[in-house]
Formats: sequence, C-alpha cells, structure tokens
Amino acid sequence: MQNDRDRLLQKTNGGYDVFKHFFGEQISKKLFQNTFRKDSTPSCRLYERKHGGETVYVMKDFGASEWCGDCFYIVAKIKGYNMQTEFIDLLKAIDKEMNLFLFDDITSTVRESLPHVQQPIVTGYSRPQKFYAIKQAFRESEKKWWLRYGIDSETLERYHVSSLSSCRFVRSDGSSYTITGTYMEPMYGYFFNEGKGIKSYRPFSKSRFLYAGELPKPYVFGFDQLPDDGDFVILTGGEKDVMTLGARRIPAVTLNSETASIPDEILISLSQRFHTIIVMFDCDETGIRESAARMEALKGKYQVRRLVLPLSGTKKEKDVSDFFSLGHTTEEFNELVKEVLA
Repeated sequence: MQNDRDRLLQKTNGGYDVFKHFFGEQISKKLFQNTFRKDSTPSCRLYERKHGGETVYVMKDFGASEWCGDCFYIVAKIKGYNMQTEFIDLLKAIDKEMNLFLFDDITSTVRESLPHVQQPIVTGYSRPQKFYAIKQAFRESEKKWWLRYGIDSETLERYHVSSLSSCRFVRSDGSSYTITGTYMEPMYGYFFNEGKGIKSYRPFSKSRFLYAGELPKPYVFGFDQLPDDGDFVILTGGEKDVMTLGARRIPAVTLNSETASIPDEILISLSQRFHTIIVMFDCDETGIRESAARMEALKGKYQVRRLVLPLSGTKKEKDVSDFFSLGHTTEEFNELVKEVLA
C-alpha cells in the first residue's frame, strides 16, 4: 500500500496535480478559496514538504484546521473515505477520477452507490451572474446511466443537455468557484437561451443543482420541445422526468420545483394546445401533497387530471424515471393515462 501511495505521488507531482484537479488553477495563488466548505474568503495555501527525498504538497486552511493535510487526507475528507480502513479504496478513487491508470482493476463505470461526498456547497449566495462551462463528449458510463431511463443521445441533444468537464461560476461581486465533473461525480448542464443560461445537474452529489446566467422567465423545462397540440400534456416534477417521457414521445414539462406556482400564461398556452393537463409529481410526501394542491387550485378553470404512479415513494421508487428504470413499459404507462382520462 505504501508503494501505491508513493507511485500516485510520483505520478501527480507530489500531489500538486491532485490539488489542482479538485481546487482548480487557483492553487497557484498565495491564498486560494476552499470551495468545499461554505466560505468565500481565500484562506488556503499549499506548502512543500520533503518525504523520502521527494517533494510532497500539503494544504493548510487557516480558516478551518480540519482541512489541513496532504492530498490523500483532503480528498478523503471531500469524498467521505476513512483514512484508516479505506485508504486503498481512496487511492483507487483518485486513480480512476484522474485517469492515472496505476491500478489494473480500475474500470470506467460510474459507481452506483457513492459515499457521502462534499463537492462545493454554495448555499447562502445569490445566483451567479456568469458561468464558463467546458463541455465534453458523454462518457460511455454516462450514456449508460441516462439509458437506464430510456434517455438516449438524441433526446439529450434535443433538450440541450451536455456533459461537462468543469464549470466556473462567477458571482455578482466578481468572486468565483469552479466545479468539476468526474467519473465518480459526473456533471451535466441544461442550457437555455442559446447557451446564455445554465442549470447544472450532479445526480450523485450532495448539492445537485446550480443556476447561472440568463434563465427563462418563467422557468418551464421542455416547453420548446412540445408538439403543437395533443390529447394531453404532463406537468411533472423534474427535468430528467421530462426527458424520460420525451424519449417516449410523451409531451411533458416541469417547473423549477413541485412547489413552484404555475404562471397563468403557461396554463393558458398549455390548455389551448392540449385537451387535458395531467399533474404527475413524485410519489413521496411532498409530491403527493403538491399534486393534490395543484388539482384543487386548477379545477374548474382548466381541464386537469391527476396521476399518482403505483410506486412506494421511497428514494429509489418515487418518480416516472424510476417507474421505467424498474422495468415498467410505455404501454403500462399509457394505460395509467387512459384511466385518469376516462
């Protein structure tokens, strides 16, 4: 294990490249920001130390003593690894994420069950005004993940979704932070207004969504991809759900959240193009409550129905994307729709 540690340090310039991978180019500054904790003040610095005649880099965060250590300690803190019992797993995770190819048993598949991680959490700040996203081709592992829900490359392109290697978000005061997309924690971008706005999506991260740039007002994902008319349109709870349905040519839209109010102009437009609006939110407590509230608010004004999927409401079984990933078919879904329309 010690040899593996030394090999990784040699491959990454004493750990410098590891810090650069997670914190970006800012590490070259005298002081840089720790984007993995809620602090906008640059309080970190890299130092050189000698280890067996080799230079090893360590980080010191003057604002939080628990964020001080070499690259292994810092990545373990970011990714949630136990340094005492999971060190070899930590080395393999760094190897896979940075494509170092030091271990023979590293594969390119996305880990299905991730430890609790702490990518940059930026709650408490105003929405960034600018962003600089670096797109990349979808990895095979990413394509496979989307296909679990029936979402193919054509659907991703139609809804303007890209895989991102990184995205730098710039706040109104000029400060910025960068988030990277990796094999273990991929990042996707929903792009709006010809690329002027973005909602980033990291399905395996604690902080899954970030917004920046010029977003549509009101925010209605999937509206531009709707057909001119139809028997029904589904108002659902998330972008992935819209694409899951869209891949099956089932018209659907979503707002920013299930608790967001539906603008009158959107309701009028949908009711003029589709005979019935079907409200179908998640099967958890919030989704059940909010879909019932929508029905109560809209009945008598629009032709509206409510569809509650036959799911348990647990984390892995609560929305239409889960419905299809569990093996249910389009024919089964259409039968459910027919029942609520009858």
